[in-house]
Formats: sequence, structure tokens, C-alpha cells
Amino acid sequence: MVEVPEMHTLVARAAGRRHVLEGLIACIPDDYWERRAFNDSWTAVDHLRHVATVDRMIVELATAAQKPQEILWLGNTQDALELESKRLELMDGLAHQGIQRLVQAMQAAREAVVEALLVLPQTVLDQKIHVAGILTPWGEPHPFPLRTYLASWAEHDKEHEASIRLAIETNPDVTMLTLATRQARVAHNR
Repeated sequence: MVEVPEMHTLVARAAGRRHVLEGLIACIPDDYWERRAFNDSWTAVDHLRHVATVDRMIVELATAAQKPQEILWLGNTQDALELESKRLELMDGLAHQGIQRLVQAMQAAREAVVEALLVLPQTVLDQKIHVAGILTPWGEPHPFPLRTYLASWAEHDKEHEASIRLAIETNPDVTMLTLATRQARVAHNR
């Protein structure tokens, strides 16, 4: 199979974003990971767990895109709640992993997705994909070309890098400090 230049470009762009994210991760002190921005329900480590697992869904999507189908759905579901549940389930699988393990999982998942994307034929990139919960103004599923979805995937790390930066810049509130202290005691007593 010949590499499609467009896919090579997207993979290279994603690699650049990943490099910046990994640089940020390397600089964050361990006790900052439980911080969260005021307007965010996820902590910095939650964003890292998501980044470490989300590429698995892209591998599944790339594999499914190469099989003849009528409709292609991210996560193989038309239900937005089920899609979110799958994302959270993947994240929960890494719930008790340290930062170094999360980085390793993130790197392994990225290797797998790059391998899957670089073998996609050009014709597959025009195939329509649906993402549960993304609707037209008339409430119908809103399909878009796989290439469009993959272009947004290439920028995905940038969004979570920004969220992690906001989280670590936010001073923890008293409740979070109390929770962190309790979690440390429980971990210490195990």
C-alpha cells in the first residue's frame, strides 16, 4: 500500500502537537495533576487519560472505514450517551495509573493509530462519518468526510494541552486540597 500524502501530512501535524503536549507533561510537578480549571469538569490528569485512550477509537474507525458499509459511526454507535460512556470506560481503564504509565499508553496508542492511518487508501477519506450527538439544524445526523474528522483529530492534542495548562494554572480550592489529602492517606495506608 502506498502512503497517501494527505495522511502523511495529518500524521506529521499530529506528531508536532503531541511533541508539544509531551513537553508540557514532562514539566508538570506530580502534585499539580489533580488540579482543574474553574469551568472544566475534568482534572489535568483526566485530560491526560483521555489523550492516552482516544486514539483507540480512531484505530477502530480507520479499520471500519476500509470495510464496505452503508454508514460509518465513531465508536460504532448512534447513541451520544453510549459514545460518551465508551470514552469514559476507556479512561477508567487507566484510572489508577501514574503519569509515566499514562504517557507510555499515550505513545503506544499513537503508534497504533499512525500505523492504521498511513495505510488508508485515498478513496476512504471521502467516506462519510457520523459522530453521535452531532446533528444538523433539523435534528438529523450530520455526516462529514473522514478526512475532515481526521484533520480535527490532528489538532486534538492542542485542545487538551490548553485545558491542562489552564488546570495547572488554577490554584486548588480548599475542597480539592482536603480531597487530595484524604486520597494520599488512603493510598499510604494500603
